[in-house]
Amino acid sequence: MCLNTFTIAQVGKKIKLIDDNAIKKWLIANNISIHKRGRSSFVYEIDVDCAIDKIKVLELKKQYPNDWVELYKKISNDSAVCEMVVRSLQGEIRAKPTTKVKPINKSENELYKKYAK
Repeated sequence: MCLNTFTIAQVGKKIKLIDDNAIKKWLIANNISIHKRGRSSFVYEIDVDCAIDKIKVLELKKQYPNDWVELYKKISNDSAVCEMVVRSLQGEIRAKPTTKVKPINKSENELYKKYAK
């Protein structure tokens, strides 16, 4: 498997910057490693996508501190980027339950309410 890469100019198009120095400053500010291949420089596309998504995810985390992971999963276009962003922000990706629990008596209902929080 080979990960997709961007040249500095391609990153600039994606983040809407033209100047190479400004693009490199953005990459450095977002902790994205710039790699050399011969005379050209490149970065990994997934690193750029994660840095772009983090801007919105930090807003979600601030507005919805308990539900930001689920909300981000719903709006994310790429599951790999989603998982990397969540892990980098110390969250956990949790799977939603696929079955619905129906308590049949009062004690089961109380137990369900206790653990459903």
